[in-house]
Amino acid sequence: MDTSVVPHSQPADVGVLYVQYRDLLLHVACRKFRVPDSDAENLMQEVFLAYMQTEARVENTKAWLVAAMCNASRHYWRQQSRTESLPDDISDHSDPVSHGLADHFAVTLTLRKALRYLQPRCRETLYLHYYEGRSAVDVAREMDTTSRYAEKLIHNCLKRVREIYFSITAVKH
Repeated sequence: MDTSVVPHSQPADVGVLYVQYRDLLLHVACRKFRVPDSDAENLMQEVFLAYMQTEARVENTKAWLVAAMCNASRHYWRQQSRTESLPDDISDHSDPVSHGLADHFAVTLTLRKALRYLQPRCRETLYLHYYEGRSAVDVAREMDTTSRYAEKLIHNCLKRVREIYFSITAVKH
């Protein structure tokens, strides 16, 4: 066991220590604590960082590094126990409402684009009738016109927005 005092303020010394104790520290994490190899490497980096940052005098470098690796491995498993992994069959447990979400967003965005092509009067007519749910009589009253003309306006504006929508979504070869 190495009982010599090793000053660790110089980066070159830490590099030598890293090479010297790397296998031992990985063995402690992977074999004793069963930390996965990729995570053990990260833990070892944290241990050496802590070693470089410590201002306390280290009497036995090897013992300090091994103890720090043990503590880091325990902390790793405490953190892992707080998180729950997703089941392998997560796709079977997904929210059924979200299945058509992408299509819904695509249609909504396309409709918004189509509505921007309409004249403001048509856009307002469709907004009042379909979004606010107003009748043709209410639309006529709001737009200061006859109810018959409001019905015709609703019909023609809806027809126009359909044409625009289909021209936007048409597959071009």
